[in-house]
Amino acid sequence: MLYRQSGQRYARCYLAMFIAGLIAACAQTATSPRENDVSYVHNGPATLRIFVEGSGPTIVLLSGQGRGPADLDGVAHELVRSHYRVVRMDPRGFGESTGPVDITLRDNASDVAAIIKSLGSRPVIVAGWAYGNRIARVLAREQPELVRGIVLIAAGGKFPPATEVTAAIRVTQDKTVPAEKRAEAARFAFYGPASKLLVEDMLLDHSSDASIKSQSSTSIPMGAWWDGGSAPMLVIQGLNDVVAPPQNGRSLKEDYPQRVTLVELEGLGHRMVHERPDLVAKAIAAWAATIK
Repeated sequence: MLYRQSGQRYARCYLAMFIAGLIAACAQTATSPRENDVSYVHNGPATLRIFVEGSGPTIVLLSGQGRGPADLDGVAHELVRSHYRVVRMDPRGFGESTGPVDITLRDNASDVAAIIKSLGSRPVIVAGWAYGNRIARVLAREQPELVRGIVLIAAGGKFPPATEVTAAIRVTQDKTVPAEKRAEAARFAFYGPASKLLVEDMLLDHSSDASIKSQSSTSIPMGAWWDGGSAPMLVIQGLNDVVAPPQNGRSLKEDYPQRVTLVELEGLGHRMVHERPDLVAKAIAAWAATIK
């Protein structure tokens, strides 16, 4: 009897160990596709880390000046749910992307071109937020065969921000400034008046000084990128954006009425990708479905 009970306890123990091992194996299997979504692309001296998720038509999402892909988590998630393949990148000097950072806007566009060529499906839609939309426009102008359409989220350029807004942006980028002061500056410069975003959701430290440097060159004049080539263009503009005032989007619509679709979102600021990523993604998905 004692032997039988011991055997039963042993059997239960073995079964528990087997189940635990099976669960662990399943967990590893479940996480491995995410790991496989990370890869590296070379462009001359640069090595660029990219993240790919979802399936369907490809949309490349580009972040703002000096910032990484996490800013676009919400937009990417919604686009994947809408059956798009979403590609994001670490720009040079951010995360695991490396390479010279004394570069121009054209070099940044060349990095994106190398990524698109590596994907095996082109042309693609390129959606750039803030500085990213300038990269998208240069790319569409200089390598139109890679681009099916471009999306400009918070498009600036022709109508600049006020001096006090530019000063506030510098405060948000200065990591020696206390977080409370940086958050106050961010609320003024980047978000709509009704935004309830928590400080931790602002991703104040989600930037790199090296990447900011790599995306600060003014050697390429606005005329070389303003029109974004000849590809169909969606412009998503927050009506409370003081960094890229709404006049920029309206000017693009006036300049290229047949090619530009303008979507204006009330109450949202420059970082609408934080405030309402669902609305941004919905606008992109609806427009993308109309592009042949």
